[in-house]
Amino acid sequence: MGEPAFPAGFLWGTSTSAHQVEGGNENNDWSEWEKQPGRIRDGTTSAEACRWWNGSAEEDLATAASLGQNAHRLSIEWSRLEPEPGRWDDAAFARYLRLLAEMRRLGISAMVTLHHVTLPRWVAARGGWLARDIVSLFARYAEECIRRLGGSVDHWVTINEPASVAGAAYVSRYWPPALGSVRAGLRALGAMLEAHAAAYGAMKRVHPAASVGIVLSTPRFEPARTGSRMDTLICAAQDWVFIGSLLRALRTGTLLPPLAGPARPPGLRRSLDFLGANYYGQYAVRFDPLLHERLFGRHVQEPTVRAGECDWGQISPEGLTRQLVRLSAMEVPLYVTENGIHDAADAIRPAFLTDHVAAVHEAIRRGADVRGYFHWSLLDNFEWAEGWQPRFGLIEVDPVTQKRTLRSSAHLYARICGSNGATASGRERGSQGSP
Repeated sequence: MGEPAFPAGFLWGTSTSAHQVEGGNENNDWSEWEKQPGRIRDGTTSAEACRWWNGSAEEDLATAASLGQNAHRLSIEWSRLEPEPGRWDDAAFARYLRLLAEMRRLGISAMVTLHHVTLPRWVAARGGWLARDIVSLFARYAEECIRRLGGSVDHWVTINEPASVAGAAYVSRYWPPALGSVRAGLRALGAMLEAHAAAYGAMKRVHPAASVGIVLSTPRFEPARTGSRMDTLICAAQDWVFIGSLLRALRTGTLLPPLAGPARPPGLRRSLDFLGANYYGQYAVRFDPLLHERLFGRHVQEPTVRAGECDWGQISPEGLTRQLVRLSAMEVPLYVTENGIHDAADAIRPAFLTDHVAAVHEAIRRGADVRGYFHWSLLDNFEWAEGWQPRFGLIEVDPVTQKRTLRSSAHLYARICGSNGATASGRERGSQGSP
């Protein structure tokens, strides 16, 4: 049975990030990290990635447009644009301008992220998100980007998933700089919120009408044992640190514990014109007194979708609906900026895709102002510490030959985009294959 259409003007797209697809990024904190033995689970590096920097981006985006997508979320690489402190690379800006112009020609709306995980080497050497001048440095970078690229961008994202970066890079040792310190992670998280506010203000001074927001990771947290007080308490604590405290800070402008930093960073209150939600599933949280770096809560959901240490949670479309309804309290437009599953065989993705699109529609029916859905990802790419093993793409990519192959889900998503809504259940479409 068909789903009703989505609102007129709804954005149907996919997401990528610069380091994961461009190739040849040798001046950021990940370029050396990948070369250290044991850092990347499958032993690969980003290397040429998907060769987007050298021209494949236009070809892949033309494919996306031919499949009915009218939007794409990408990031730009700070280390290319400012390779040394205060020195801007005109050729790198020109490359992004050409790409954005081609997107416009293809009828693809551009959502551009300023920071998606990586930092320039020179910023990392100063302490990364713990550097004393990181807020002013990031605001300067944001201002230069909107000054040079603003006319070609429809929506700007300042920072992608600040809590994930703070957790993986500062609390744990999963990403660089691998500090393994809860205190450092909370300081980094506060600094990212402060930097977001400074960037928002700087960008608005250049282009007051610009649409500027932030993207949060918004998994659903549930107690593993409904009758357990400790599971319930730890579940609430994880949700507060990872999501709740950030939403409150953006709404009120105040950093409450455990966030570290100035109590009221300048310009933080209501510093968003929209909010992006990345959603990969639901966590079942079980109290574990030995797991201090996860606030004493172990994720024990089964079945789960995992790749090594990276836990994307349990498939739960209803969790996406509930999170979007929750986020609607921010009273700004919402976008699902990432939602996907690693599935090389493309056996689970069809049902996953249409079930989650239906979940977005249900959130809209319940009153959430959702204006777009960006599937992760357009194509297989380098998935950080997990390497090339997780395959998230609608388009299969062989990292050696660079051959592209459309998965059945790419055609399914094309039907969704073309009809402005889900046209059948994922399980039905999954059994039919591509047209």
